Amino acid sequence: MPVLRFKPGRVEEVIGLPLNRALELVEKLKIEAEVREDGYVEFEIEVDRPDMYSLEGIARQARGLLGEETGSPRYEIIKTDYVIEVGEVPSRPYIAGAVVWDVDVDEDFLEELIQFQEKLNGSIGGERVRVAIGLHDLDKVPSSKLTYDLEDIDKVVFVPLGGTREMSLREVLQETEQGKKYGRISLHGNRHPVIRAGGKVISVPPVINAELTRIEPGTRSLFIDVTGTELKPVIDVLSILAANLAERSRSKRIGLVTVRAPWGSLEEPRLEPTRMTIKVGDIQRVLGLELNDQDIAHYLERMRFSARPLGDGRIEVIVPRYRIDILHPVDIAEEVLLSIGLENIAPRRPKLMLRGRLLHIRYWEREARKILAGLGFVEVATYTLVPCDYATLAGIDEGSVVKIANPIGVESGCVRMSLMPGLLRLASLNQHNVPLRIFEVGEVYLVSDSSTQDVPVIARKRLGILVMGGKAGYEDIQAVVYTLIRMLGDEILVVEKYSHPILIKGRTALVKTKKGCTIVLGEVKPETLEELDMEYPVAIAEIDYTGLIEDHKVMPRP
Repeated sequence: MPVLRFKPGRVEEVIGLPLNRALELVEKLKIEAEVREDGYVEFEIEVDRPDMYSLEGIARQARGLLGEETGSPRYEIIKTDYVIEVGEVPSRPYIAGAVVWDVDVDEDFLEELIQFQEKLNGSIGGERVRVAIGLHDLDKVPSSKLTYDLEDIDKVVFVPLGGTREMSLREVLQETEQGKKYGRISLHGNRHPVIRAGGKVISVPPVINAELTRIEPGTRSLFIDVTGTELKPVIDVLSILAANLAERSRSKRIGLVTVRAPWGSLEEPRLEPTRMTIKVGDIQRVLGLELNDQDIAHYLERMRFSARPLGDGRIEVIVPRYRIDILHPVDIAEEVLLSIGLENIAPRRPKLMLRGRLLHIRYWEREARKILAGLGFVEVATYTLVPCDYATLAGIDEGSVVKIANPIGVESGCVRMSLMPGLLRLASLNQHNVPLRIFEVGEVYLVSDSSTQDVPVIARKRLGILVMGGKAGYEDIQAVVYTLIRMLGDEILVVEKYSHPILIKGRTALVKTKKGCTIVLGEVKPETLEELDMEYPVAIAEIDYTGLIEDHKVMPRP
């Protein structure tokens, strides 16, 4: 979860309470607060609350709990003559902008503003890959007419933020720390996205701003640009920034910026709220509390929502634009609970006392882990999102692979279809640890071949086991699998010859057990090992235990 650092004096100033009371209050908002030895206050924020990544956002919520300001915040949205003309930018097509007046930046707020920007870049922004933010001193922006386009990196010349001399964009990408870290994200051949105002470079997103529009103590108003690979997160981040900075503003004025692009035109940030209609009965059921519609509306107003009972067991809730975490009535129920306060809810004995126990399949997994650990294996965890070419290593037809519609990159284009590829890749990176004995328990996902399925994707429960060493072979993996099956109280029913694209013919088997496990095991082909740059023989097995038959004799008593 994001961790924010603030000076104690700033916490007291913005929240308007002595430090100890301020910390008690923010903890009611699911924020873990701690005063560090260096004197700073640390807040650990829930990752789904980016609107509280700044002290102003936290204070806005805290004032609601105190009853000082309730209902949806109000900001003055003003039309401006700021326009961004957008060209063809395939590597980073989307951009939006905003103006916030009367922010009045001082040294402390500037430190917090940089922190706020970086936390948004690192969370919603996916380390600037998905979304990146540029903040500028409005008075230093040369013109209200801006352009956003791809430009030749050798022809773009400017002084980068913190620099003292003009550099070409190529030099910035090759020589500066920011360029080395983020320079490849949106590079398109020999061209890169550039924002200009009045013909002068003010930003090279997502890498660095120009020194020309540097924000410093004394800056009064801000211009914001947000760029990204998808429009919705761009507008989400812009809305959060504009609303939080307006909390700092004396006038609470936000300026609209017009964008004209090949993908369409927009004028943001409008901060238009979302309207939801919730049932009183749903809130009562989720929380287990007897609340009427007036009570619920009151509690939601304290959490900075506008709420209105409709008189028929329903409540209309107006969700501020910056609350991008509110997706479902259950989220509204949680807000009601926070408004009431967990400390104000007395515990109640359940009407029916039951003792729980593990599901049979979870017990099987737990015992399998213990047995393999006892046999000298180490459990690992590989990624669920994998490259689509893993299908070849898995021996899966491409039509059965679950593909991601808008993947972040080629390394996460599909949902894993087998545990074998991930184990092989991990083994290839750990050849210095030979002999290597690893296993993984997890789900894999395949496209269903049944037209009767409500959901076209099926999940299979798998256990993958890998042995790598100088003499690893079929007998090694067979001994492990057979021992595991026997110790789990199961027995082998069928052993058949099997063909798998990465396993040696004649050294591969398909095994079926009495309790419904299906197992593929064998030696990996030398040509596959060569493709993966692996120097040692590998034997591997994958157990599908999705259809495991429950056996009460091996289950522990509840």
